[in-house]
Amino acid sequence: MFLTTFLLAVPAILQAFALTKSRESLNFKRDTSLQDSLFPTSETYTAGFTTAEGVQVSGVSSVPLSDSALGVYKVASETTHELVQQGGKNAWQAVYNQGSYSSGGTKGGFSFYVNGTTEFASALSAGAYGVMFGYSVMFEQNFQWNMGGKLPGGYGGQGSLAQACSGGRQDNRDECFDLRIMWRTDGAGELYTYLPLTQGNANAQLQVPPQSIQNPDYGFSVGRGSFNFTSGVWYTIAERIILNDPSQSNGEVHVWVNGQNVIALKGVQLRSSSESVVQGMHFITFFGGSTSSWASLVTQGAWFADISGAIITSTTLY
Repeated sequence: MFLTTFLLAVPAILQAFALTKSRESLNFKRDTSLQDSLFPTSETYTAGFTTAEGVQVSGVSSVPLSDSALGVYKVASETTHELVQQGGKNAWQAVYNQGSYSSGGTKGGFSFYVNGTTEFASALSAGAYGVMFGYSVMFEQNFQWNMGGKLPGGYGGQGSLAQACSGGRQDNRDECFDLRIMWRTDGAGELYTYLPLTQGNANAQLQVPPQSIQNPDYGFSVGRGSFNFTSGVWYTIAERIILNDPSQSNGEVHVWVNGQNVIALKGVQLRSSSESVVQGMHFITFFGGSTSSWASLVTQGAWFADISGAIITSTTLY
């Protein structure tokens, strides 16, 4: 009787085992895909960190998504970045209040800087030439894009001059750089740069397809429309920064979206002195533009997860 019952149960046991292995396989593929999107090159890394689950890269350690673990500082007042669960991820939530934009009285989004772990920050201050940053972002369903807004990216320069390298800043531009991502109307994506004001930098940026624009008094729109955001979907962005030798224009900035290299900016001068270094991530998001026509049309949100960074110890041309 027992043997008969056991034999009858065998097919169900095997089916359950197969389903479990199938789910494990799917999870592995999901995590591997995320891993390849955050660290999309075959380069070697050191002093790295990531808040993403299931990512295992040599030279990269797992850390919690918290201000203390990620060296968060200079948090803008009247904004929040609450830790929430969203779409299966631990994420920072950004709330864009209706009517909020960069220069408006109504505040929205958030703004702060991320130094990374102590080991990572020390490697940056020591003058690391190559750095990979990454994060995932999801805009809420039916997000109202209006004219556009800013997303996080790497930054650097000499000391405190590296900060606030944005907002139309013109002074000391040879001592800072800011490399944020931006969305435009209907979710069109681009790299939004503040680089030293040289003709060589202008020429290099204007060559990036499909469209690059020199904005009067503000940053450069580089590679506008090279990718597009859709609301309600996670996108993983990786940004690779290679510093130039101070006397040369051999710096590079590459952007990957979901593992695809969508922007390749080469032959630029990010600095004029070896004292100018990558300092971390300018972790900022808001609507704008500096006029009310850019404002968020409704109160809406976005989420940021999988925050990552690593020092590149061997570089490959891309």
